[in-house]
Amino acid sequence: MGLLDRWIRKTPARAARSTPQVRAPDSPAAAPDHHESWYVSSDDKDRFTVPHGEMPPFHLIGYRAGSGEAVLRLCEDSTGLLIGPSDTRLPKTGVYVSQLRGEAYHQDGCKAGDFSPGRPVRLVREPDNPHDPFAVAVYDQSGQHQAAYVNKQKARMLSKLLDAGEPVQAVSIRGTAAGRPCDQVAILAARPPVLRHVLSRRPSGLPKPAHLR
Repeated sequence: MGLLDRWIRKTPARAARSTPQVRAPDSPAAAPDHHESWYVSSDDKDRFTVPHGEMPPFHLIGYRAGSGEAVLRLCEDSTGLLIGPSDTRLPKTGVYVSQLRGEAYHQDGCKAGDFSPGRPVRLVREPDNPHDPFAVAVYDQSGQHQAAYVNKQKARMLSKLLDAGEPVQAVSIRGTAAGRPCDQVAILAARPPVLRHVLSRRPSGLPKPAHLR
């Protein structure tokens, strides 16, 4: 059962190596369309920089988009502002977010596998891929059902880590449970300690997520 399966009961409406135990972050709530004031500014290039060895200053939270789709979004601890999945500062913190590419060619796999938000997924290198030597395929936790591929920019980054034997793990942050049509999958990948951190519940006392205020 994915994180969002637990949340939805309360509200209307593998990686290459071992997988961390997942806990449910803040419950998602219905949100209207995207609003710029909910997101961190792109002005400060060092905004998420922390001393070596410390965890990044954000966590994943449940979020229900205006369409009703339940997803996971990164939320900055100090402000409660959301962090866009394409934020170029994330890789510097060891966090890699990718909207997958090629789901249209793997519709059967997308539907058969469990890619619901919070579920572990497997990253599989394809160095002999004729279209991209840096290709990283994404499968469900069983390794039997392929969703698609990490986008090329993030694949270049992740392929270097995987080829070097780094213990990179990943979870889905957008997708559907097995047996349901799935048009889009997004993942978040990181080293195990970082992934466990962002999946853990936001500590009490932090600012409320901006879209819930």
